[in-house]
Amino acid sequence: MTDYAIRHAWWDHTEKLRRLLYGCFFFFMPFTQALTFNLGFPLKLSEMALLLLAPFYLFLKRKITLPRSIVFIIGLFFFMVAASEIINLFYKYPYSLRMYTTRFGYTGDSLTRFFYFVLALLAFFVATDMFLTHRRKYINIWLYGAVLAAAYTWYMVVFSFLHLPVYLLPGMAHPPQQIDAFHRLIIRCGTFLEGNMMGLYLILSAALGFYNRKYKTGIFLLLTVFTTFSTLSIVSVFIFLILYFHRAIFRRKYMVFALPALAFMILALFFFTKTTFYRSYVYNKLFSDASKAANSQAYSKADRIFSIRTAYNMGMGNPVWGVGLSNYSRHFDRYQTRGNLDEGLYSSFLRKNEKVIPNNIYLELWAETGGIALLLFASFLGILLYYARKDPSRALFPALVCMMLCFIANPSFIMIYIWSFMGLPVADYIHHKKQQKPASPHEDENKPSLI
Repeated sequence: MTDYAIRHAWWDHTEKLRRLLYGCFFFFMPFTQALTFNLGFPLKLSEMALLLLAPFYLFLKRKITLPRSIVFIIGLFFFMVAASEIINLFYKYPYSLRMYTTRFGYTGDSLTRFFYFVLALLAFFVATDMFLTHRRKYINIWLYGAVLAAAYTWYMVVFSFLHLPVYLLPGMAHPPQQIDAFHRLIIRCGTFLEGNMMGLYLILSAALGFYNRKYKTGIFLLLTVFTTFSTLSIVSVFIFLILYFHRAIFRRKYMVFALPALAFMILALFFFTKTTFYRSYVYNKLFSDASKAANSQAYSKADRIFSIRTAYNMGMGNPVWGVGLSNYSRHFDRYQTRGNLDEGLYSSFLRKNEKVIPNNIYLELWAETGGIALLLFASFLGILLYYARKDPSRALFPALVCMMLCFIANPSFIMIYIWSFMGLPVADYIHHKKQQKPASPHEDENKPSLI
């Protein structure tokens, strides 16, 4: 066998391995608690596939075409987060820091968080590459995993509601996150650690279903969002449908179908607002008086407001570099304020000797990485929205709007599935731009560059 044949065979096997890892990465993405290995933290199958994919991009010089604006924004964002991490590892604050139980020590937890941030960026590049090469194929694989996770979620919800035994997949917490609804304890987290994460994943997956014209799959995933009891996710379902169908509603040829559908949606929304489910998990959380939350289901709203105020104060005290990744809880006691909370509620929110989080992605970045990093992240989202406006399927723009809304009550900006989804608007934009005209050396700043 000649050297050429050997190299060709080696490359062929390498490509097959790469595509297998791509499939595993997408398929197992929703299993962030289920089907994991406990190494002091849940090691996920999707993360293992992503780590095995890393050499293809770091050592085998696989190139990814990205617009220069994206490269510039992500590069600056990485620099600011990395600088914040390094500065806060060595800076000595002139006040006592909060003490609590950690996984790997305070420094170890912060470095682990930074590693996951790097992994999330890698997921963005890998997903963009996948969507550029075999977009429909890998979206379908994503949807297979999403449907399987959604079906298991329905199983847990129905069986827990009926007080029947629920088989938990390996790696899941015992017991998983539950909610007291309809006078029953119902499992709401799906294959994630908590319902908010699952809710956002289902919305983004539903958008992929609409993008690939698998409408039944998309509707099934949107309906599954209600099993998470996540307020913003439930609201986002209606926002997604309104934004997705808004063009068709008033077109003359669709009017005979659109008007009855619109009337049905309005009627369904009206009756939904009359249910105890809406009162408990939407109205009370969004509009109730937070100062009286000690004896109401609006407790979580008051808790979030308390955390938001603390994160805002923390960012104001450290506006450039923040306090470092995973360090919000360390500085919590310094920046929390009681406000008009009564003593019982205030004591409850302090959570002495526990690790607390802002539970808001924007304020997490503001408090832990500083204002410049937050502005860069917001600019990145803005560019994605611009790209999504070019999407012929019209599914990406409403999905991004819903994602940005759900960030208000999401615990982490380094979730792999979030960054993977954000690769699709970029890949879609590049794909359609290439179809419109060939690349030219005199194009503007959005000319794809090789990294």
